[in-house]
Amino acid sequence: MIKSAYQLIIFAFLLGCSNFEFVYNNLSDNNKIKDKTLLAISGDSTEIFYTYAINKIKNNEKNNLYKLSIASTKVVEAVVIEKDATASKFNIKLNVDYKLLNTNKNCLILEKNFITNSTYDSKSAGYSFGTDLSEKEVLTQAIHSNFDEFLLYLKSFDDKLNC
Repeated sequence: MIKSAYQLIIFAFLLGCSNFEFVYNNLSDNNKIKDKTLLAISGDSTEIFYTYAINKIKNNEKNNLYKLSIASTKVVEAVVIEKDATASKFNIKLNVDYKLLNTNKNCLILEKNFITNSTYDSKSAGYSFGTDLSEKEVLTQAIHSNFDEFLLYLKSFDDKLNC
């Protein structure tokens, strides 16, 4: 009797979760510019931007329909300053300008700016490799978030990437 009750509970659970879908879908599956875009990246942290963008949209230098220009600036500010004049919390403001051009028609499709703010804590009162690693990790996450936000914005064009 107990065994059949457990089986009934498991069956009900599986039946209830049969139409389960993930909320955060993979952005690269519905990416309109994937494998058709030449990347031009300038500014701060270009290596992190390039690595992430290449994984998302695949840089195509030969047969490119679009050119995506990414210009980024990073500002690091001390948010919390202790009594001994050391900073214990920092803010990273990442300002990124995106320009998408149609290379065949030689026209601007869109120009958009995204700003991402992130904070991290200092790992010690003096110089520390931990603080540098925290900054790099937070900056990497901010860049990923910023680029994903651009791809979501691009998705809203409903297959109309015209000039």
